[in-house]
Amino acid sequence: PHLPEVLLPNALATARAIAWESSRAEALAALAPRLPPELLREALAAARAIGDEGSRAKALTTLAPHLPEAERSAVLREALAAARAIGDEGDRAAALDALAPHLPEVLLPNALATARAIDWEWSRAAALAALAPRLPETLLPDALAAARAIDWEWSRAEALTALAPHLPEVLLPNALATARAIDWEWSRAAALAALAPRLPETLLPDALAAARAIGDEDDRAKALTALAPHLPEAERSAVLREALAAARAIGDEDDRAAALDALAPHLPEALLPNALATARAIDWEWSRAKALAALAPRLPETLLPDALAAARAI
Repeated sequence: PHLPEVLLPNALATARAIAWESSRAEALAALAPRLPPELLREALAAARAIGDEGSRAKALTTLAPHLPEAERSAVLREALAAARAIGDEGDRAAALDALAPHLPEVLLPNALATARAIDWEWSRAAALAALAPRLPETLLPDALAAARAIDWEWSRAEALTALAPHLPEVLLPNALATARAIDWEWSRAAALAALAPRLPETLLPDALAAARAIGDEDDRAKALTALAPHLPEAERSAVLREALAAARAIGDEDDRAAALDALAPHLPEALLPNALATARAIDWEWSRAKALAALAPRLPETLLPDALAAARAI
């Protein structure tokens, strides 16, 4: 990043002379943003000459955004072809992750097919998550189907969580059913939280029932806290009371403080004495301070002496 332009031809020659292909790709990637057009041609030739698919995909991906627009799409197509040929599925998913922000819409069906063909579910979920913000509405049903087909629940939730902000309303019942079917409660809570801002009022009762059915207090508090702001005002306070009760019951004090932190911006004034008492009851001082700090901006003047006394007692 610091070389003057006069030294860039020398630097590119040095990069091209590196025998180890992964290091050559790293050097080309580092030089890419600095190269003038005449040197980009040489760098592109050096990238294309790399035999290892992962290293070639990396070099082509980093060079493509700096090429003239007329050439960019063809080079990204080459990079995607190299990514598809990578044997290690974790590396293939990482290559798709790097490519995703740069792919033109015409290549997205190919990229999604590449992600769906990954056998290792953790890597497939990571690839789907990387592509999610770029996918046009026509591809989202296939992406959701790919997420639903993931057996490992943590990875299924990860893919669903990434897709949730982008799903059209017609797919939300399917997405909510996918979230509700997740047995692992942490993952179910994460999926419900991701879907919460998107759900129409007709689906919120089902989501709320799924959140209430979570046995683990920490996960239940997270799901209820995420859903509460999107509920009709008449229900919101009761659900926040449930979330606060779940937070109070969390055994791990740092998790209890984190739950109060998430709840604090949403609590109505009637629940703030209870929330402050919950914070003051935390034995571990670091977590108690964290909980008090989260509640501080919300506390009415009548509760500030108790909060200050709790802070002074640390």
